[in-house]
Amino acid sequence: MFQKRFQIDITIGLLLSLFTYFNCSKDKLSPDQVIDEHGKKIQLIPEPNLNKTIQKEFFSPISLLKPDGTLNVSGWSRFPHFQIDESRIKANSKRYKRWEHYTFYNEDLGGAITITDIGNLAMGSIELLEFKSGNTIFSKTELVRPGSISFPTNTTDPIEFTKGNQFIRIQKQKGKRIISYSIQGDSSNEMIVGNFEFFEKANEALAIITPFSESDFFYEYKMPSLLCKGTIIYKQSIYDFKENSFAVLDWGRGTWPEKNKWLWAAGAGLIGDELLSLNLGYGFGDQTNATENGIVYKGKVHKLDKVIWKYDVKDYKKPWKFISNDGRLELNFTPVYLLHSDIDLMGMIGFLKQLIQNFSISEILELLKTEAYLNKAFGSYSGYVILDNGTKLEVKNLLGFAEQMYQQW
Repeated sequence: MFQKRFQIDITIGLLLSLFTYFNCSKDKLSPDQVIDEHGKKIQLIPEPNLNKTIQKEFFSPISLLKPDGTLNVSGWSRFPHFQIDESRIKANSKRYKRWEHYTFYNEDLGGAITITDIGNLAMGSIELLEFKSGNTIFSKTELVRPGSISFPTNTTDPIEFTKGNQFIRIQKQKGKRIISYSIQGDSSNEMIVGNFEFFEKANEALAIITPFSESDFFYEYKMPSLLCKGTIIYKQSIYDFKENSFAVLDWGRGTWPEKNKWLWAAGAGLIGDELLSLNLGYGFGDQTNATENGIVYKGKVHKLDKVIWKYDVKDYKKPWKFISNDGRLELNFTPVYLLHSDIDLMGMIGFLKQLIQNFSISEILELLKTEAYLNKAFGSYSGYVILDNGTKLEVKNLLGFAEQMYQQW
């Protein structure tokens, strides 16, 4: 008991010392840095140039990596055709990141469910946000050791996170994903219980391979055309997701550099009686062969080239603007809620109990380098998009979100 208490005291002392050191060592701003609305020093994410990309499309299953571990493909597909043989990955295991993430939302509520392993730790997390009040109803993250979760190499097999009596289970059937979870709330006898069905309303989605180098990559599969139905029970309150509730799947596998930044947006809603959804993003890797941008309408992907984002880091709740370089998209996004999260050294202290339970002091000191700075605005899109055949669709109050992320992992 004394030895464990001593270990905790030493760990806390190291954490506080490092926090004081980093707080006292602020450098001057470089030309591409600003202080945002939260007082955070960030590096601006540069706008993409207007040169057109190749948009190389793959139409059948193909191996992602060559036997020597170098990339065999770079481009995109309407289906998750890219096959991963993880034995061919040459990067350090801590650089291989895997996750399955769902953001869900309607006019009143939003949230997320995530199972991930970032190489040096793994976790399951859930959150629920209430837009009108501006409240975070709950946000819970449970940490486990890396390798504790079995991740499939395809997008269709089930996945499960467990920790004691807590769990997040993601089952998959044809055209539907069923998610159930039970995670501890603010006290040991208080559980957050949820059951969701995400209905796949489009046969096509966006599978993209973005290289970082000849052997480092991000394989993402974005499915923005999900209808969401389900219920969350917490503190004797019931939160229902019924009509006009949507979700997006963010499935990712990749070997990443240590520091990254990105922009990601998605949205969905009915245009007449037809579902239109979108996925937009940039900020990392080599997008010569394909961007992350596309719209899905009547079950079909209409691929876009580059999309320029305009937003104010001094006020993330001001309107955002999106304009494509090919003239096929122009949207204004009006936020109603801002999810702000800053996991830095001080933020990691909030996980101190879980870290001590699962990791050694040397591992904890390594984990202190982990940072995640997120500003995620929920709201609605209005403007227009143009389909592959030239049809122009007017967009009004399409629900969705747009996020800015800075990460060190």
